[in-house]
Amino acid sequence: MGEDEMKILHIAVHMGGGIGSAYAGLGTCGRQQSILLLEEPIDKSSLAKVQREGFRIFFATDKEEIKRELAEADIVVFNWTHHPALTQFLHQFPDIPIRSVLWCHVSGNYFPALRAEFLECFEQVIFASPYSLQLPQIQKMGAKYISEHFDVVYGLGDLRRFAQSSREPHGKFVIGYVGTHGFCKLHPKFVDFCAAVTVPNVEFAMVGSPVTREEILSAAKQKGIEDRFTFYGQVDNVPQLLSRMDVFGYLLNPQHFGATENALLEAMAAGLPVVALNQCVESVIIRNGKTGILVKNPQEYGKAIQRLYEDRELMAHMGEAACRDVLQRFSVETNRQRFLERCSRIMHQPKRVHRFGDFFGDTPADWFLSCVGDDRTCFLEERAGDAGLIFYEPTKGSPHHYHTYFPEDRQLALWAKQLRK
Repeated sequence: MGEDEMKILHIAVHMGGGIGSAYAGLGTCGRQQSILLLEEPIDKSSLAKVQREGFRIFFATDKEEIKRELAEADIVVFNWTHHPALTQFLHQFPDIPIRSVLWCHVSGNYFPALRAEFLECFEQVIFASPYSLQLPQIQKMGAKYISEHFDVVYGLGDLRRFAQSSREPHGKFVIGYVGTHGFCKLHPKFVDFCAAVTVPNVEFAMVGSPVTREEILSAAKQKGIEDRFTFYGQVDNVPQLLSRMDVFGYLLNPQHFGATENALLEAMAAGLPVVALNQCVESVIIRNGKTGILVKNPQEYGKAIQRLYEDRELMAHMGEAACRDVLQRFSVETNRQRFLERCSRIMHQPKRVHRFGDFFGDTPADWFLSCVGDDRTCFLEERAGDAGLIFYEPTKGSPHHYHTYFPEDRQLALWAKQLRK
């Protein structure tokens, strides 16, 4: 069979957020590609976009149909975020020989952790950021294994539409943020960074669901800067709002799980210089001093903003460089080719039976714990409340998330109770 005839089956829980954007950008590339969704999506807007790109989408309602699809596929791609539904699907995976690819939509920086034993279950692994390749457990697998089994697809969003928006005049010096406001993603000391900014007539433009609005404003009030914040909520006109910003302040929790960071790429494509912490995925996207400025603490953040405010030529130059850089590095066509090359690489290999359940363990509590790294002892010693902020989330692979799917598991129930705010 030729590469052009390759039949690819993708398995995902839903098509929301970054995964839906990735598939809309990937397209079928002229191949026969289908997507098995384990759940009916609540928001069908992403689903419609993916279907318009030529994907056949069906739902996990008929076990025999699923087995037939698995058997007929040349390649099976699993979209990984440590979601309990996909974990259960892998744990109960039938004895049907397949060629497997793991498409990992988390960086592995903190939680969900990417353990070598899990990655070795798959013939190929595609990461969403080159940062994942720098993780110590990945490096220990050796350069040869990494070269033969791992690659990076940087994201498949169409950044060109953000680059086409022109700057809109505005009266204030606007420092913008687009994305999740929850403190498992946004830096818990976000307001301390904002308070370090001393330039006049500044506005902090917050775009996204304002789930921590009251906490942010309360902390800002204590520092006398609450009037500097504007919350826009979730909007459809992100390019327009970006065009009214001067700088993109992307201050994330050091333990965040992000990989592709579409919001960051879009801001850079829109010609905004970025000031972010020198950590995680941000450090491999932003070229320090060229497309943005990487800082270590609130004091450095304040100085970086001051520098850009005082040197508008530098600010414009950095923004232009950011736009050029992301349009070149994050080309949709380049990433499509990378994806297909990884699938083609294993076409000559015989299909084999996969025992994914051996990695996850026996109970749903074990399944959750299988991807916990540094905080593992907190759960083993019944100190779940000492674990990081992300474990308090109702979703994102947390104990609450797993307990929602497996309410009969007593261990999950105990951890969820310990993590109630």
